[in-house]
Amino acid sequence: MVSYFTTPEPTVLPRDDIKPEIAEGEVNLIAKAWVEDFNNAVSTSNAATFDGLFAQDSFWRDVITFTNDFRTIAKGNIRQAANDRLPIVEARNAKITTPLPAVARPFVDVAFIEVHFTFDTKTGPSIGVAKLIPVDDKKYAAYILFTFLDGVHGHQPQLGIHRARGEHNTKKSYDDIRAAELENPNPDVIIVGGGHNGLETAVHLNAMGVRTLVVDRYARVGDNWRLRYQSLSLHDPVWANHLAYMPFPANWPVFTPAGKLANWLEHYVEVFEINVWTSATVVPEKTRYSPESGNWTVTVLRGGKDERTFTVSHVVMCTGLGGGYPKLPKPFPGQDSFKRPIVHSSQHGTGAHWSGKEVLVVGACTSGHDVSLDFCNYGADVTMLQRSPTFVMTVKNGMPILNGTLFSEQGPPTEIADRVVESTPKLIAKLYHKRLIPQIAYLDQDLLSGLEKAGFKVTQGEDGSGFLMLALRKAGGYYFDTGCSGKIVSGNIKVKQGEIDHFTDYSVVFKDGSSLSPEIVVFATGYTGFPDTVAQVLGAEYSKILNHIWGLDREGELRGVARDCGIPKVYFVVGGLAAARFSSKITALQIVAERVGLFGERYTIEAQQHSKLARIHY
Repeated sequence: MVSYFTTPEPTVLPRDDIKPEIAEGEVNLIAKAWVEDFNNAVSTSNAATFDGLFAQDSFWRDVITFTNDFRTIAKGNIRQAANDRLPIVEARNAKITTPLPAVARPFVDVAFIEVHFTFDTKTGPSIGVAKLIPVDDKKYAAYILFTFLDGVHGHQPQLGIHRARGEHNTKKSYDDIRAAELENPNPDVIIVGGGHNGLETAVHLNAMGVRTLVVDRYARVGDNWRLRYQSLSLHDPVWANHLAYMPFPANWPVFTPAGKLANWLEHYVEVFEINVWTSATVVPEKTRYSPESGNWTVTVLRGGKDERTFTVSHVVMCTGLGGGYPKLPKPFPGQDSFKRPIVHSSQHGTGAHWSGKEVLVVGACTSGHDVSLDFCNYGADVTMLQRSPTFVMTVKNGMPILNGTLFSEQGPPTEIADRVVESTPKLIAKLYHKRLIPQIAYLDQDLLSGLEKAGFKVTQGEDGSGFLMLALRKAGGYYFDTGCSGKIVSGNIKVKQGEIDHFTDYSVVFKDGSSLSPEIVVFATGYTGFPDTVAQVLGAEYSKILNHIWGLDREGELRGVARDCGIPKVYFVVGGLAAARFSSKITALQIVAERVGLFGERYTIEAQQHSKLARIHY
């Protein structure tokens, strides 16, 4: 029996019980009736009616609108959640919007009617996506309902028809005005990290009238990409990587070189007038949160000499998915006496200097593959040490299947594509991937077979779901092949299984007794984690109260990202470019709502459980 408030992992998707000849008019009537029932339930705070909107074995995914949290609530817990939250949220005015209701068939045997609608709440406008399935001959109910906050009352973003008017005949030039703003910012929020997450969070906050200052340790915006190994490029296609409010131009390559993205981020800062201080760090010894005022005092050291102190309502940590410092294993016996370089993959620039030389790369996930391929392309004799199996798929075959028509040249607007992706709870997305991964493996079968013959161990991921759960649970364990796997199959990159036992002056000796004499050892072994990031930026005392960041909670939601992280008035926004569009906006909305007093207590798993127990005892 599944414990209470643990969302049961679904095992099947809803079968296609929708008649093939269903007319568009009938689809519209079904959608209209369901949305009207939803509106009646929420506007009257009728928990029983709301619960009746759902089919058995269904899920309600809410992001901030009803729960002030990220929740995926299973059918058995929906009625109580509705009873607790509907009177507080005051939802109303639900109306169907574009894209218009339609039958979606993600697989030949799976179907539902997808309905997009808007509604209003006490906090602000919200959006819903319902996926309806027939429960009898006359009634449709939600297999999935996704609701999320889309704005805050009184803080309409200054975009489109709401854009700033501008001024005529100013006394100072534009460049002088911007220089003054950069030199003497007056931020409401400090954002630590000037990558895509930090910049998009700043854009959203600035658009809603909240002043930001982005603090970045690098000398130039984009250096977090620019200064990594020269061969680096994005493995996700352009259609999935657009930045908020400014998509890449039509001539942008499908797969973006890291340096090109770095320059685009600089351009993004200029276009959106984001205040960024480069070569700047937060001074943890002079940074404190005041429970009395509810504000942070943040001291920033700029250029190694200019120290400024700001009082802000929030701090947003956009410091990268790994968190902390480059992670090396605990030193092996004899490692200190090794006469050749030992570096972390983050220190790798180019393999150009290692032609004809023996190289050992420790790690067999994305960075390990990219670094190994770079060395190989420059003629190095590369051995990759693999310690556990890796999920591998080719970008060529995998990405079109996984992205489908959502992120493609013919796809819907990015905002709609993001909405559709987010509407699927992650545990249901796992079922999707369990069906898609075998299709990709079939197309990649020659490569996968070649890898096995070359001594490289592959896995199909948790329950055959490929990279999805590996990414969500530990942010690693996979590689999207852009060329390295072929080099392994051909023998140009050798694979060694096992663990290092010890070093000698010029050798690496493995636990099976074999050895290599590499000219350089590169550890592609990840990062130390988010507590180290917090200690480095805010101070060690705050790292002690930090909740887990990343990984899935009991309901299959990411822990600590764009939600409560345990430290008051601090948010983490980390992850890839596609995820950043949604999480940066949701974080900005929470900050705005908190600042104006429209954000109440979070209805967490624990809060709902406490409410349930209180009712039982009463």
